[in-house]
Amino acid sequence: MTSSPHADVDSETLTRIRQQEVVAELGQQALETDDLDQLMHEAAVAVAETLDNEYAKVLELLPDDDEVFLRQGIGWRDGLVGDATVPTDMDSQAGYTLRSEQPIIVDDLRTEERFSGPELLTSHDVMSGISVIIGPVENPWGVLGTHTSEGREFTKHDANFVQSVANVLAAAIGKTETKRQLRKRESELEETFDRITDAFIGLDRNWNITYINDHGAELLDPEGEGLIGENFWDPFEPALGTTFEEEYRKAMETQEPTSFEEYYPPLGIWFEVHAYPSKSGLSIYFRDITERKEREQKLIESEQRYRTLAENFPNGIVTMFDEDLRYTLAAGNAFDEFPVSAADAEGQQVRDVWPDHAAETLQPAFRAALEGEKQVVEVEYLDREWVVHVVPISDDHGTVFGGMTIAQDITERKEYEQALEESEAKFRLLAENLEEMVWLEDPETRAILYINPAYESIFRRDQEALLDDPQTFFEAVHPNDCQRVEESYDALPNETFDEEYRIVQPDGQIRWLNTRAYSVHHEDRNTRRIVGIAEDITERKERERALEESERRYRTLVENFPNGAVGLFDEDLTYTVAGGEFLEELGFSAEDVVGTTIYGRYPDELVDEIRPHFTAVFDGESNTFEIELDSRQLLAHTLPVRDADDEIYAGMLVIQDITERMEYRRMLEESNERLEQFAYAASHDLQEPLRMISSYLSLIESRYSDELDDDAEEFLEFAVDGADRMREMIDGLLEYSRVDTQGDPFEPIDLNEILDETRDNLQMKIEENDAEITAEQLPRVHADASQIQQVFQNLISNAIEYSGDEPPQIHIEAEQNRRKHLISVHDEGIGIDPDDQDRVFKVFQRLHSREEHSGTGIGLALCQRIVERHGGRIWVDSVPGEGTTFSFTLPPAQD
Repeated sequence: MTSSPHADVDSETLTRIRQQEVVAELGQQALETDDLDQLMHEAAVAVAETLDNEYAKVLELLPDDDEVFLRQGIGWRDGLVGDATVPTDMDSQAGYTLRSEQPIIVDDLRTEERFSGPELLTSHDVMSGISVIIGPVENPWGVLGTHTSEGREFTKHDANFVQSVANVLAAAIGKTETKRQLRKRESELEETFDRITDAFIGLDRNWNITYINDHGAELLDPEGEGLIGENFWDPFEPALGTTFEEEYRKAMETQEPTSFEEYYPPLGIWFEVHAYPSKSGLSIYFRDITERKEREQKLIESEQRYRTLAENFPNGIVTMFDEDLRYTLAAGNAFDEFPVSAADAEGQQVRDVWPDHAAETLQPAFRAALEGEKQVVEVEYLDREWVVHVVPISDDHGTVFGGMTIAQDITERKEYEQALEESEAKFRLLAENLEEMVWLEDPETRAILYINPAYESIFRRDQEALLDDPQTFFEAVHPNDCQRVEESYDALPNETFDEEYRIVQPDGQIRWLNTRAYSVHHEDRNTRRIVGIAEDITERKERERALEESERRYRTLVENFPNGAVGLFDEDLTYTVAGGEFLEELGFSAEDVVGTTIYGRYPDELVDEIRPHFTAVFDGESNTFEIELDSRQLLAHTLPVRDADDEIYAGMLVIQDITERMEYRRMLEESNERLEQFAYAASHDLQEPLRMISSYLSLIESRYSDELDDDAEEFLEFAVDGADRMREMIDGLLEYSRVDTQGDPFEPIDLNEILDETRDNLQMKIEENDAEITAEQLPRVHADASQIQQVFQNLISNAIEYSGDEPPQIHIEAEQNRRKHLISVHDEGIGIDPDDQDRVFKVFQRLHSREEHSGTGIGLALCQRIVERHGGRIWVDSVPGEGTTFSFTLPPAQD
């Protein structure tokens, strides 16, 4: 019996031999087939069967390198091969394998710590397996792997086997890719050859035509008569004695190729010819370059015209350069100022003509132009600023063959731009701090070029919306003004926009604007702009409306002023407004007065009297005086009239007929005089009996005091006290009656001094009661000093008297204004019941018994009479137990 060739070999060796056989079979198959998918499938089957595994896979790395997809395999559920993908991050087995040059062996995927198993493996309960990279680590193609659901310990030989199969696949993939690249290259070479070979004609050594291609026939035999077999010089006899014959015969004789360009008159064609000789004949490649020659001729003519223009180019230079950045043309008036001439520049490269800093700026721009890009650069040269425009030059087919530059001296322009930038910066600084809205507008497109922040504060709208669509401006205009504003706005820039109109802010608030816009033409820059400014005049409008209403009220008052007249006059003392019932009594109308001066209206002696009062109003003075006109007694007031800025713009005259009042005053004065005489006489007559009573009571007390019992003593004290109180009341009544008649003339006085004198008079009472008196700064008033001191003395004495159990706390303060000064005396005493506050100013009215508080009950009545004499009033505010405040008003001093 014949034994197996491997009978004496152990199992491990047999396994390795089988693995080698499988690798060899797959290698042979890879050499014989171009079907990669079939090879990959059979490789997966062979690996799984050889290692006795359930699964094998070929994973291909996708272009984005983020995933591999299951291109071929065995054992997987239906539909996964050709569809399933696996991530290639480092946490995955596939990603880990792609980054490893060594095979990856997994004994138990569940406990594997290097990576996690993908869903493809875990969903098939894979436990053990081997994964290897297909291709080099630096450029992997994919992964070959085999797996089993049972726990296995694969050997190093098993891993090497799988790697060997992967190497076979990598070689097959490389071979297939190489073939594909080779086919692509052959196709490209064929295309290139077809493009280059425009026309071809072959000649033998006897000048017979052996071959001509289609392109050649189209050029040399357009009638299709046939040239094959003809001697070349027969159909092309005109070529004898020309460059064609000379070059062809020289090539045949020297066996050196030749190239030339020549015109062939019979066909009217310029040819570009490349002739290649051989022992068997001459191969001629040629093409029609007639159009190119015509273009070149035109270019020569154009360049001549261009050179003429360039040589006379003002304030700059013009150049042309080739692909080597070498100047082919240089011209321009500016060369007259340069250390290098135009002739010297031609033929030189850019870096050889200009300083290094200029060349470093120009060369990149030149190279960009040769790539088809336009460039604009700025260069400093000879302390001047230059702008250089660099553009490509191309033929009719768009092929760039050179470049052109135009350089201009922009030193003055740069200085102007700098000045303009500074000016615009100042403009923006000013505009952005203005409360008025300022904007710039393109008159052609009506686009808003600039608008300052005041727009948002005035319109309460977003600036960006207006910049995007200027028509949104009209959305804010009040509906009643919108049509008028739009019509005026549309007339720009031919007419000036000058309108007052309303806008409605988003919250519904209405504002008034005064807007003016007009066209501005900038001569140096040849530009036009619309410049506009809008001012919020809401406050002015409200003042105007208030003024109109005030004037209507004033005219109504003037026209109906009772028992008098009112007029306004200007600095020429001419009446501008007049009215009042008194005008009718004098027999003339307001129209008769308006427009006349005081010089033409009043007698000279009256003018001399009143003119100082009229002119004084324009110095800010007010005056009150009495005059007699037409046998009538008149009280006149002249006072200044001020505008909203507190400037005097007119004077006002107010007159009242006081003829009857003067008669009443005369009668009242006579009555007061008689009353005073009566009061004096009455008080004198009453004083005499009181003195007699007091004298006799004193005699009784001195002579009979030892004979009087206690009751008699008490009765006698009552009688003496009653007589004393009667004397005080008579003195008070006499003082009360003399307030108007015996007072001093009014004059400017300082209330601070009056208060100091009052404190001195009350010094003993203040110290006895431990009173504290504080005062703010008090004003100057127009008053009778002695009488005002009497008011302070009465009020402070009362405050001390009615202070209660605590030491008196008294505070005097003042509120000042132009018409009346308010003086207040405040204490923290017992206070006055509200029901009694009206009684305190009545003569001989007392709120407390004599045992509680002394006094005659006439002090506050006297204060009221004095204040009223000064044209003021006095009142009391009090809360029982919390204190009392007496307040009174006095006229300010006219210093």
